[in-house]
Amino acid sequence: MNKKSWFLIAVAIVLGLVYVIYFSGWFKPKVMALAHTGRFGQVSFTLEAPHPLTSIKVVSVTALESNKYALPVWELKSAKGSVPTKLFSYGEQISGMEPNFSSARPEPLLPGTTYRLIVEAGSLRAEHDFTTDAGRGAGRPRP
Repeated sequence: MNKKSWFLIAVAIVLGLVYVIYFSGWFKPKVMALAHTGRFGQVSFTLEAPHPLTSIKVVSVTALESNKYALPVWELKSAKGSVPTKLFSYGEQISGMEPNFSSARPEPLLPGTTYRLIVEAGSLRAEHDFTTDAGRGAGRPRP
């Protein structure tokens, strides 16, 4: 093979690498997007796609500012991961997940308070801050 052939092969390899790095998504970090909706005193959360969740935690932001290890108002864990979940409500029992303590119940959300939802699905982790309605709060969740 002559120099021209080697040069064309090198250009093809470089173009292939540029395509894989910038346009394929193979090297982009995996992101789990969260959103919330508050209606009729109930707060619901939505993920962009179903994920087998391993941990859900809701903590008051003001408690987190004063204590890095603040106690959550609601927490569920799963050793193996839950059923792939896309939508869930505050205080809802999710199949495959359990509270840290068998007697633990979700606390009512206080009106006008900002909370942080922390969701883990295997190696993915996402956080989302939300504020309850100043007039209602979320009341006591359904068991």
